Amino acid sequence: MKTKGSILMGMLLCIVWLSGCWNSRDLGDLAIVMGMGIDRIPETKEYRVSFQIVNPGEVAAGGKGGGGIPVTVYSETGSTFFEAIRKTAQKAPRQLFFGHMSVIVVGETLARESIQDLFDFFERSNEVRMTSIVLVARESTAESVISILTPMEKIPSNSLIGKTRFADKVLSENIEYKLDEVIRSFVSEGGVSTISGVKIVGNPQEGMKTSNKEQSKVPTYTQIDGMALFREGKPIRWLDGSEARGTVWIQNKMKSTIVNLDCQEKKEALAIEIIRSVTKVKAEIRNGKPAFSIRIWDEGTIGEVKCGIDLSKPEELEKLIKELEEETKKEVTAAIKVAQDEKRDIFGLGETLARKYPKTWENLKEEWNETFSESQVDVFVESYIRRPGARMRPYLLETK
Repeated sequence: MKTKGSILMGMLLCIVWLSGCWNSRDLGDLAIVMGMGIDRIPETKEYRVSFQIVNPGEVAAGGKGGGGIPVTVYSETGSTFFEAIRKTAQKAPRQLFFGHMSVIVVGETLARESIQDLFDFFERSNEVRMTSIVLVARESTAESVISILTPMEKIPSNSLIGKTRFADKVLSENIEYKLDEVIRSFVSEGGVSTISGVKIVGNPQEGMKTSNKEQSKVPTYTQIDGMALFREGKPIRWLDGSEARGTVWIQNKMKSTIVNLDCQEKKEALAIEIIRSVTKVKAEIRNGKPAFSIRIWDEGTIGEVKCGIDLSKPEELEKLIKELEEETKKEVTAAIKVAQDEKRDIFGLGETLARKYPKTWENLKEEWNETFSESQVDVFVESYIRRPGARMRPYLLETK
């Protein structure tokens, strides 16, 4: 038995040795890419691809880096991504490694042409994470966006990720779109996609200097701003404010936001925080035409009051709930109007119709956006205010 055990152990060790990492690479030979920026050169129509690469010595554990710039940005041009990546070998001293890349920024010039053919490289790569966040640079180049240094995060890409996720979580005028989600949206029924935008506030050239992250009041920074609306990879327009938030509501991606309401003839004098929201979309055929019902249930808490409303009175609270329902419906209706005016089903209503009425969809899908623009869409909102905060009566009532 001992002999058989020894033979078996030897065979297992051989398997481990023979099936080792045949294509392993030493970490010291790799340039870790954290972010990528993709721009278009108008004159030559070539891609300009920028790579944000970590400087290992400047992001050492324990904050004992050399005090220099934590990242280096290399840029190259090419007719394809692959060509630009290989040409970077003439500049970068190490081989580019995309296994830790977490953000992809598309420049607005490129986005205004078409981005549908951008993602083939990423799908084929066995290194690129499909969970990388995708952003569109607003009124700037992608190269500039990934080059802005930040004081709170050593790696600028980490700053972009944090801002995108935080804006998605607490404001919901932007959505954290991952690479695989963007690709799926382009091949979905209707082929319409929205991607969050990012802009540079301040002087981009100053933002690339070390001094930008050494001041208490940061002169140049990046800011998540609006959502770009695409149809079959081509841009249509930007969605901002209530239009963007209404879109998030319909897509059932609302996590949290602040809704300001008028109070006792004071404009936007009461703030309600939405803490939960659920949206359900139902498709039906009415008089031979597709129609949709959008039902939204949301729950909120009162965060601030700048008027003399007495929330201890049930009738006042009930009135407030009705106003919240009306405001939510107004924002959702505004988003629907934008989509129908642009003849673009940005909400995926076509997919809802296709699931319930596949035969009807087959007859409508070729001209779906035209049909969508004329479809009846009804909105129903049911709101609930769970608690008025720690104070029932605002101090304004106590001073009277």
